[in-house]
Amino acid sequence: MPTDSATKTIQVDAPLETVLTTIRDIESQTEWIPEILEAEVLEAEEGTGLPHTARFKASATVGTDSYTLTYRHRDDGMSWTMLQGRLQTGQEGRYHLVAVGPDRTSVTYELTIHHNLPLPGFLRNRVIKGLVDSTLTGLKKRLES
Repeated sequence: MPTDSATKTIQVDAPLETVLTTIRDIESQTEWIPEILEAEVLEAEEGTGLPHTARFKASATVGTDSYTLTYRHRDDGMSWTMLQGRLQTGQEGRYHLVAVGPDRTSVTYELTIHHNLPLPGFLRNRVIKGLVDSTLTGLKKRLES
């Protein structure tokens, strides 16, 4: 079973709290992550109202994928793991945020995808890096516009 990972860090001109609020707004991800076609929060954490599980439909190299993620929230970001998927057999991801000034935040995005797709390694590498790049580019545009 192939596993592909990518990590990238960027800086955005926005306070950490604003970045945190943006990444936690799961249903708005369709507006700033080009690959996400649908996003729906299925369950929120009791007390905080933060997303606990969410279902997605996303465009993929070989078609459309649907999957469900479960989230863990921290003061400096959030992480997730996949509960079920159609094309993917697993997914782990993480946003790690560091305030580098009152209105500037460093954002590290880590993504690992497990699958059984018969794609060559160079193509899988290009796809995962492209997903990470487009997500961070979309986040930066969303926060700085």
